[in-house]
Parts: sequence; structure tokens; C-alpha cells
Amino acid sequence: MLATKTATPELIRLGSMRDMLRLPGPCVTLLLPPYHPGEQAGSPAAFLKANVQEAARQLVGRGSAKAANSILLHPLEELAQDLAFAGGSRWSQAIFRSPSVFEHFDLAQPVPASLTVGGCCAIRPLAAEFARPRLFYILALAKSGVALLRCAGLHAETVKLPHGVPETLAEALELEPPDHDLQNRSVISGESTGTMHGVRFGTGSGRERQHAHLADYYKLVDRAVEELFKEPETPLVLAGVEEDAALYRSVSGNPNLVKGEIAGSLPVSADLTPALEVAYAILREAAVERQAAVLRAARERVAPARFSIHPEEILHAAFAGRVAHLFLNEEAKRVDVFERGNYRSWGQEELLNLAAVQTVIHHGKYCELPAVAMPGGAAAAALMRY
Repeated sequence: MLATKTATPELIRLGSMRDMLRLPGPCVTLLLPPYHPGEQAGSPAAFLKANVQEAARQLVGRGSAKAANSILLHPLEELAQDLAFAGGSRWSQAIFRSPSVFEHFDLAQPVPASLTVGGCCAIRPLAAEFARPRLFYILALAKSGVALLRCAGLHAETVKLPHGVPETLAEALELEPPDHDLQNRSVISGESTGTMHGVRFGTGSGRERQHAHLADYYKLVDRAVEELFKEPETPLVLAGVEEDAALYRSVSGNPNLVKGEIAGSLPVSADLTPALEVAYAILREAAVERQAAVLRAARERVAPARFSIHPEEILHAAFAGRVAHLFLNEEAKRVDVFERGNYRSWGQEELLNLAAVQTVIHHGKYCELPAVAMPGGAAAAALMRY
């Protein structure tokens, strides 16, 4: 599955990685942080050129023939000459090269620069990428109104609310109701509103009245947004000032409303890349909390025979396809030479990464958690299939 480089790499996905991970090494993995021309840090091309030389040195030191190394590293040398690649990217990138693989991906999460040479791809730093939702929404809040953004990959676009749902508070209020009417209703028509017949607006004065109107408006928007989602468990990220976000949360019934928000007003007509960056960081934190909860539940409910915190046992179980869910301490490393069956280490390599690779190959899940979330600060924990 030797792929050619492209000027616009796609985001990495777990399914596309699985087939790559089954192929024999050696494998060169390069992770590149975001780069803008003119930054003090070196360009991607300079980083790649320097690390191709370092990869060649490591391969020779591990007994790989120079002729084979030249063939292996040639596509990377060509990529370093590519003008589009040299121009940098707002997003981090991952490059994988083995005898039958040459893949180049964008990453939604920032990563530090690194080079890894081993018997398989280095995927530990990419755990957040594999937990990234395929689709999510950003709801930009303001006292004047709302805007909804549909986000997929590295792209975001404004989408209209269902027919009949006002995009501004002024539209919802339409005309100020007379003071003698103690309970008024802004009627919302349209089939797409379902059981939503309108927003109740009570009378009052000053700030309290505005707060009540805005709460009713946010409640209407929340129902409309939840009905708009066609896929279950589609995350919703809020953007807005703290006061508006808190008010929206107080009236929301959406179970997929994500903790945390993009602070400040969101100019939906401007470059949305910064908002996407923050949104993905919020989604990453939410995923870590979910995985930590899964780990706690596994410790409490799973039979001891199906749960392990011993790295060597976990690694052998991963090769046997027994690991359903692997949890890795983000601070831990286990470096050694490992051989099993047809697998051969190319010198010293990170064994917890190898456990993650084998877990993915056998259709299991893996994640990285802070040390405090691991049982006793263990390097790894695994929920076994049997």
C-alpha cells in the first residue's frame, strides 16, 4: 500500500492505520508540529532533511543495509523538496515510511517534533486523533443571537437552524408584549419545530427580564439543535462569554453538550481555524474524562482474570488479540528489544507503543491517561476480552 505524497494530506483515521500497522518494518515515524513561515523554529523541510540523516544513521546501527536504507528513505528526501510541504502547515503532521508504506497525514491535535525508528509505527502520541469525533458542532452564543457551525475534520461551515427557529433574540421577541399581559408567547411555526410551539416571555424589568427572555430563547435553540443532529452522540461545543455559556447550560437538555467552551465571541465570518483548535482541545479533555471513567468501572466490575496492570503480561496478551481496551500512562515508557512469532524489533523500541499497535491491529481500543488516573500510577492497564 505504497501511497504517493499529496499537497493536502487527509486527517489520520484509525481504520486507515490498521492495515498499515500489520505490515513489516522497519518503520520511520516523523511527527511535525504546526509551522508558519517566518517562525523562529526550523521549517518542516529542514526538520525532515535532518531527521532523514538521523534515521539513516539509526538504521545502519541496527544492522539494516545501506542500499535498503537508501530506497526506504528516498520518498522522504523527495518530500523535503516539495514546495507545498516546505511552506508549513497550521496543523501538526505525521509521516510514516516502511518498505511498503509511505503515508502523510494532518493531525487535529498538536504534537511535539519527533523521530522514531522501530519495528512498527509510533502511534502512542496519536491516541487523541483516534478518539476524535468524525463530526461535531460549535454553537456560537451571543445576547444578540446564535450561529451554528458544522465541523468535520479541519473544516467548519455555518449551517442554518431548522426552519422557523429564529437566529436572533430580536426575531424571537418580534414585538415587545404589553405590560398588562403577564405571560406572552412568541409563536414559532414550521413543521421542523415538532412539539416546539413557541417561547414563553414573562414580563418584568431591566436585567431580570432580559435574562428570562434570553433563557427562553436558548431553550428553544437547544431543542432545535438537538433535533438537527442526525447521528447519535454528536458532540456540541459552546462558544461565547462565560455568562452566556452558563445560562445556556442551565436550560439545555442536550446529553452531548461538552464540558468547557471556546471563550469569547466567535466571528463566524473570519478564519475559524483558531476556534477549531480550541474545540479539539476541549474534545480531547472530554475524551480523557470518559476513558478514565471506563477504567474506574473496569477495575470495580471486571473479574481479576480479565484485568491486568502488568506491562509484560499486557504486551503478550495484545499480540494474542486478547486486549479489548488498553490504558497507557502518558508519562510511562518501557524500552527494550522484543521478538514474538513473526515480529522482530529493530533494536531497542518502546514496548508500550508496541502494545498499542497490537491492540489496534486486533480491533481493540487504546488511550493515554494522566498518571493520577492510572491504578497506583501503573504504566499500563488492560481490559481483556477473555
